[in-house]
Order: sequence, then C-alpha cells, then structure tokens
Amino acid sequence: MVSHSTPTHPIAAELLDRIAQLRTDADLMDDYARRLLATAAALSGRVAAPEWSRPTLARQAAACRTTARQLRLAADTLLSQSGPRRSRPRRRRATPAVLPATGRT
Repeated sequence: MVSHSTPTHPIAAELLDRIAQLRTDADLMDDYARRLLATAAALSGRVAAPEWSRPTLARQAAACRTTARQLRLAADTLLSQSGPRRSRPRRRRATPAVLPATGRT
C-alpha cells in the first residue's frame, strides 16, 4: 500500500508568496489612485476638459483605494490563518504601473 502525504513547507511557502503578491497588488492600486488624482488635478485648469472627467477620475481613485484596503485585509487575514511563528512575507518589487497614452497633449 502506498501512502501519500502532502508536504507542509511548500504549501506554507506558496501561501506566503500569495500574501506578498496581495500586498504588492495593493501598493499598485494605491499608485493607480495617486495617478488618477494627479490627472484630475492637472485637468482642473483646462477649459477643454469635460466637466465629468474630474469627478469620474476621483471616483475611480476612490475605488482603487478601496481595492487596496481590501487586498491588504485579505493578506493580513491569510497571514493570521497561516499559523503561529510565521514571519511576515516580504513585498515583491512592484512593476511600475503604465497607464495607456491618450494621444492628447
């Protein structure tokens, strides 16, 4: 009879990697929010900017911040469920966010 046991260390490592990825994603969402708010501020002095653009960008930034909070909460919850004596996983280096060019100057 062959028995199979699931290794515990790789699962824990995978979980810590996932937690680190969630935190990295949260940082990216915060960066998106900052960029959206900066774009809204840049449009404030422009006559040609549609009226709806600034409030829309502000709502999108708020959604990004909410998502970032939720991602951090998920990471913290996973960490608390991973058991005692776990070290905090390191954040992965975030890839800079690139927003698509609009072709406007």
